[in-house]
Amino acid sequence: MDFNELIKELNIALSQTPNSFEKWISWLIEQLMVLSNHIALFLILILTLFILQRLVFLLSAKMMGGKAIYTSAWIGTPIHECSHALFCFVFGHKIQRIVLFNPDKRGTLGYVTHSYNNRNLWQVMGNFFIGIAPLFGGLLGLYLVTWFLIDDALNLFHLLQFSAFNNLATVQLSQLTTLNSQIIHFIENAYLVSPIKVIIWAYLCAAISLHLSPSKEDLKGAWVGFIIFIVLCLSLMMLNQILQLTWFSSLKTIINMTSMLYFIGIILASFLLLCLFFCKGISLTITGKW
Repeated sequence: MDFNELIKELNIALSQTPNSFEKWISWLIEQLMVLSNHIALFLILILTLFILQRLVFLLSAKMMGGKAIYTSAWIGTPIHECSHALFCFVFGHKIQRIVLFNPDKRGTLGYVTHSYNNRNLWQVMGNFFIGIAPLFGGLLGLYLVTWFLIDDALNLFHLLQFSAFNNLATVQLSQLTTLNSQIIHFIENAYLVSPIKVIIWAYLCAAISLHLSPSKEDLKGAWVGFIIFIVLCLSLMMLNQILQLTWFSSLKTIINMTSMLYFIGIILASFLLLCLFFCKGISLTITGKW
């Protein structure tokens, strides 16, 4: 392709961009919907896991006291805080102090304090990713624990990959039920082969899953970074449209595939919640007190 042809194709691509305020608004709304569709599965799974996490913590605290959280926090909290620290490094923030696990009377389990240049857009945007970093650190933790402790981990990853729901509008309850049954069946078979490994795996995955949600403190100051991130995404989507690339669609597939690992945490957290309800039911039957 010579230079003239390249300029011609570029002009054709540019002619397809909005040329009025109304068209820009329409394009913006359309792209925001596309962007939300890309991360919809990720958000739904995280929200489900967050609700289960809160229910497990609430019920276990009522049954066994506030220190019951320590049974999972001593593993989940260091991974949570290391995730913050790693993203601080990626976005150029200066780490002032890291406390991986040190419970105090205020309920704080660990923390990372950091500083940044508020005139640096990259570092300001980093506040958003640093805030939600445990979602990705927890995901990596689930992957590594599964890879090292489950003998047939590759088949489980393939199962999750092929079950990724690219279009949530067409998802049916039967599909979710089938996927749930397949994962439980896989865990049962793995347990028959190596019960000790599976018990350790289930405990570690549950501990990680129960501590990967960002706290209110994590998200303080993250909203400006989130807005910068959205603007950056929209700019890249515009470039993607002008150059007629397909990488954004591929990105959606990758996000959905990796997000499906959260399904493991959801199943284990649900099982833990059911066990707590069962124990609470027995206690209610014996004592008559909830």
